[in-house]
Amino acid sequence: MKTRILLSVSLITLLAVAAGYGQSLVASITANINFPFTVEGKILPAGEYKFVRTDSGSAFIVESGVRHVATALVLTRLSRAMHTTPEDSHIVFDKVGDTYTLAEIWAPNEDGFVLAMTKTPHEHHVVNVRK
Repeated sequence: MKTRILLSVSLITLLAVAAGYGQSLVASITANINFPFTVEGKILPAGEYKFVRTDSGSAFIVESGVRHVATALVLTRLSRAMHTTPEDSHIVFDKVGDTYTLAEIWAPNEDGFVLAMTKTPHEHHVVNVRK
């Protein structure tokens, strides 16, 4: 009986630690974007933004200060092998004329997240993110 209780407590502890560890891995990067940009049709002014992946990994919350300003849905993921280094962190915008659209987020040691796909001819504008 004591063995079962000890195993149960050990399992519960292990699961609690694993759950906390999993949540601590949620991607969150902060960047100073020096131009206005579009997220899901909403135009955001230049400034410092925090991009926080949701627990489910299906979206990124865009925050300015402590305010939630937009949500960007994840369309697909790209292999982390495309990073220049495993610690690389950057945000990619699709640029058409003077319009910048949030397109990809790359966090250290993770796959890339595609948030928008511009179908017209465009350039990629990369903002490297501080660590």
